[in-house]
Amino acid sequence: MYYFRLSQIAEQSIEYSCFLLNANHPMGYKHATHFVCLLFLIVNINLILVNTQSNIISTQDQVTTYVNQTAKLSCIIKNRNQRHVTWSRIHLINETQKLTYLLYVDLLKYTSLSRYHLTCTVDQDNKEYWNLEIHQVHLSDQGYYSCILAAVQPISKLFHLRVIDSTFDMQREQMISSLSLIDRSVSTIFLTIILLFTI
Repeated sequence: MYYFRLSQIAEQSIEYSCFLLNANHPMGYKHATHFVCLLFLIVNINLILVNTQSNIISTQDQVTTYVNQTAKLSCIIKNRNQRHVTWSRIHLINETQKLTYLLYVDLLKYTSLSRYHLTCTVDQDNKEYWNLEIHQVHLSDQGYYSCILAAVQPISKLFHLRVIDSTFDMQREQMISSLSLIDRSVSTIFLTIILLFTI
């Protein structure tokens, strides 16, 4: 059985020699081709890069909540590798212009709103959950929020928060319920009239 051994050519050098070793004869070895050596290095480096590549893996884009409730936007990051995480509020002016209000850089808060809180937890699979929580939600909190993972090419995830006025919904339900009662009353009156005429 044969296996490779890499030897550094000189101290602090990035060049290595490749040797093909015979497991049965430890002292017997020969130089492997540079092609095989280079291929060996490329494959291993690519595997390392794939396994440690940072990415935002959140799948939820739309979050719906009610006024005075707590909304949670979860930015799930795989292999953060000490990169900075920022949360921002995005105001879209038109198709080409937007205003960005910085909320957090990592766990450092940049907004004066006490209702905004950021927590970070890590699971056993090295996934980090950067959860932006908005307590006692107002209608004005509705809009877009962005989670960005700093890199040469930044990785971002856009969330849309939809806020429903529960008071308005309750009034609408009460109105629908009242209309339903009116319909039943009218139906009962018509049925009574029909019965009277039949008799």
